[in-house]
Amino acid sequence: MAQKLLLVDADPKLLKKLGKRLTKAQFVVKTASDGVGALEEAIVGKPDLLITNYHLPIFSGERLRAFLRNNPTTFHIPIIFLVDNGNEKDSTLASIGPDPFLVKPFRWDDISAKITQAFDKTGNHRDRVREVGSGVEGSIKEVSLVDLLQIFSLNRRTGVVTLAHDGFEGKVYLKKGDVVSAVLGETKGEKALYRILRWHEGTFYYQPIESNVSRNIARPIDALLMEGMRQLDEWESLQEQMPPGSAVLKLNKDQDDMPRDLRPVTREVLLLLEFYSSVADIIEKSSHTDYEICKSILGLIQKGILTPIQEDRSVIRGGSPLVTAEQALLIRRILSLEDGMGLGWGKVLLFASSPDLIKFFLADAGNLDEFQLSRDNFSNQEVLNASFGSLGSLEISDKTRLQLFVLPSRDVFQPLWKPFSEGSIGAVLLTHGNESDVNDLTLVTEFVHQSLKHPLVHWEIEPEGADRVSATEVFKSLFDLLSEEENNQEIRPA
Repeated sequence: MAQKLLLVDADPKLLKKLGKRLTKAQFVVKTASDGVGALEEAIVGKPDLLITNYHLPIFSGERLRAFLRNNPTTFHIPIIFLVDNGNEKDSTLASIGPDPFLVKPFRWDDISAKITQAFDKTGNHRDRVREVGSGVEGSIKEVSLVDLLQIFSLNRRTGVVTLAHDGFEGKVYLKKGDVVSAVLGETKGEKALYRILRWHEGTFYYQPIESNVSRNIARPIDALLMEGMRQLDEWESLQEQMPPGSAVLKLNKDQDDMPRDLRPVTREVLLLLEFYSSVADIIEKSSHTDYEICKSILGLIQKGILTPIQEDRSVIRGGSPLVTAEQALLIRRILSLEDGMGLGWGKVLLFASSPDLIKFFLADAGNLDEFQLSRDNFSNQEVLNASFGSLGSLEISDKTRLQLFVLPSRDVFQPLWKPFSEGSIGAVLLTHGNESDVNDLTLVTEFVHQSLKHPLVHWEIEPEGADRVSATEVFKSLFDLLSEEENNQEIRPA
């Protein structure tokens, strides 16, 4: 296999002339005009020899050497320095140290001899990374993700890094050198990125392509990688102290008795305990990084607030026929009820083309164990005719309720919609199965979708089937839509 040389100099004429001569001598030559470009090519391309000007713009040859020497995947690359005529001062030559150098201008025989000596001394190192089309692929063991991201940051790269390890695939998205998103299965953001950083083996493939992925990482890349390395350094010692993932966490103190000034990650642990009990589930469902959530769990165990109990399976506390534990947790997060303490309320809006449809819907909803009907409103025909007010509440979890609030659907009442939608997370629209009903309620649909940006379940009820409306299916459909929209965009209560 032909030996690879990386030639770096700010002089384009030298790059062209010397590059041609080296290529003619059967070397595979890559070039760069500054230290930043050289650093990326050295990390990703793994040349067998680096020939570089000592006085490079942006990122000097001295800094380039220091970085490569301190990197376990590039420390072995031999370096030949080029020194511009007039810069060959004693201080410059002394700082070059033991590495070979040539002062410009030089003869071909001189550079050829230096190259031969370098290879005789170090041997030929085989490639570990290769170019594929316009992208680059390689081994995580040879080129770590941290190295890749540092280089791409310096060069303000835009693209996608796809990483594979032990059957898992993760993606890291870059825009002008910044990490804007990371995805690993269902996990996103910093949590996904820091999990990928724990991979010591596997493959990567970088594609320089634009992506419309939503941003889920806000930190600047320097702070992001610094925090990632800090968590990585402490991860193994933290895991040695953690109970196994299958252990069930028992809460020894009533959540209502907890202090109100708890850290956000601690509040989230308490919130998750309302729906899940195993260590593995708490870690997986948390929005915080694995390190942060594990440290919080360990702290609560050490303070006696939690006790780990070994069981054979995970226990899910939340969930019902209407709503899954994941959906119940999502609803609390949308409503910003993340402190895990106290009863929280939200609202589901109900619009209907006629009061009879409301009555049919409530008659079925009243049969649900999770729904508590407001008997006064249900029996008050004036309230039903006005189609305005609270009709009951739906129990989502022990500490979460959704009020079913009916609003008049006629256009003349539109000024009431916005103020009485506060705290809502979605809406239900009941109509007869005819086109005129749908057309008459166009403003309702536009209000829910465009103004509130909420999911809307439109349930058509044929006249002969009005007494068979399924409140269960309506609520399930609404919560399914809520989950789908949360995956595509950020949802907030009105």
